[in-house]
Amino acid sequence: MAARKIRVIVGPTAAGKSSRVMEAAESVDMAVISADSRQIYRGFDIGTAKPSREDRARVVHFGVDIVDPTEHYSAYRWARDAARWIGEAERLGKVPVIVGGTGFYIKSLFDPPYDDPPVTELAITPEYEIVDPGPDLRNHIETRIDQMLRDGWLAEVARLRESVPRDAIAWTASGYRVMRAHLEGEYSLDHARERAIIDTRQYAKRQRTWFRHQLS
Repeated sequence: MAARKIRVIVGPTAAGKSSRVMEAAESVDMAVISADSRQIYRGFDIGTAKPSREDRARVVHFGVDIVDPTEHYSAYRWARDAARWIGEAERLGKVPVIVGGTGFYIKSLFDPPYDDPPVTELAITPEYEIVDPGPDLRNHIETRIDQMLRDGWLAEVARLRESVPRDAIAWTASGYRVMRAHLEGEYSLDHARERAIIDTRQYAKRQRTWFRHQLS
């Protein structure tokens, strides 16, 4: 049986992928399969730019808030889960669309490393759409960090400090450690903001490099 195609919207962080998918949802009854290694963690919301409650009410999202902050979650596990979510979306009568910037998740679904067994439940091939604003991404990242701070990112980090161990893997999401360090008196807010912007830009650069090499 010939493999069917599935739309895959990829790009660096803050590129506008979420806006693109919500725009597409105006004309297609879709379900989002999130391929984001930061949005999987419960409680880490604002600093990972999780879809809003309104967006999640409008469009079904799979792959968001699925593990605790201390839990390790592999690309292979995501691929297995994604195959199941695609099936669930189709049973709901919706068009599944994979959206995210975690390239090794997506690779594990469509082209797994030799030491991982392939995900064979679904015969699908990707149709990639790359969202990348080019040089404007630098400003997009800065604008996003400032909006996160206005939306209460520091209050979120303060709450997480009370219940999430310092060595939890979820703290590695861009900006969280520096915001925690600010709350602990190590950095000024201006320095923490600048460090978060730099860390996010470096992460976006790595994402761009990955997509350029893997999808060219």
